[in-house]
Amino acid sequence: MDSTTTAPLLQPSAASSKEGPGPAPAQHGEGSRELEAILADASKPWAWRAWEGARLELPLLLRVALPAVAVYMINFVMSMSTQIFCGQLGNLELAASSLGNTGIQPLAYGLMVRVLCFI
Repeated sequence: MDSTTTAPLLQPSAASSKEGPGPAPAQHGEGSRELEAILADASKPWAWRAWEGARLELPLLLRVALPAVAVYMINFVMSMSTQIFCGQLGNLELAASSLGNTGIQPLAYGLMVRVLCFI
């Protein structure tokens, strides 16, 4: 058997182990261990532990949530501008765009999520 097939998948490569300029990258699970240490420290008041836990977790949550919030806001502005322009055309066009925004868009998002989850 070849040594590459028996090597662990998450073993750092030689290129990543060289120390370069700048801060060292955080190891996997380091933030989790730090959060557990903060929350388990019973000598500190609960408010301090909650504040420190939030300070540690908030950047991680923002990194995940900000792109979703940006897409939602762009989609909202696009739907709103579509309805404004269609409202200038007439009542029937406004009703059609409103139906499209409230009925067809969620259906399309649901299909997209379903397709992406099964790929």
